Amino acid sequence: MDIEEIRELLELIQQSAVEEFEMEKSGVRIRIRKSVQHSMIAAAPGASQVNALEAETLLETPSETEEAEDKDLHVFTAPIVGTYYITPKPDAEPFVQVGDKVFKSNVLCIIEAMKIFNQIECDVDGEIVAILVENGQPVEYGQPLFQIRLSS
Repeated sequence: MDIEEIRELLELIQQSAVEEFEMEKSGVRIRIRKSVQHSMIAAAPGASQVNALEAETLLETPSETEEAEDKDLHVFTAPIVGTYYITPKPDAEPFVQVGDKVFKSNVLCIIEAMKIFNQIECDVDGEIVAILVENGQPVEYGQPLFQIRLSS
């Protein structure tokens, strides 16, 4: 695996909704995990250090002002594995939209797991800043779903 292949892979992952990706090819193991703030890239032991260093140079570092703003943001993560739905029915209005005020125990979404539709409730008071997944998308346990600016 050469540096150009790694660059192409990083671009594809960055443009997609994939949150975490792991691959092994020609003795090189690469794991890429997106987070809300920045991506993290780790090369397995035995992988070429040049490839890991090259991949790290593609990352953006958050500025000091972004870090200060991030302290007020709460990342709400999926409590279970399943399929994410932002609406109670296909033709209904979404539970929440960007800009909505939310409170503890407000329903944010539904996650379907094993044919059971689980209402997922908010655990903080605040305002929805971003919805990080698309309706009907499969989600993993711990995957970020929402960014919520905490109420003061």
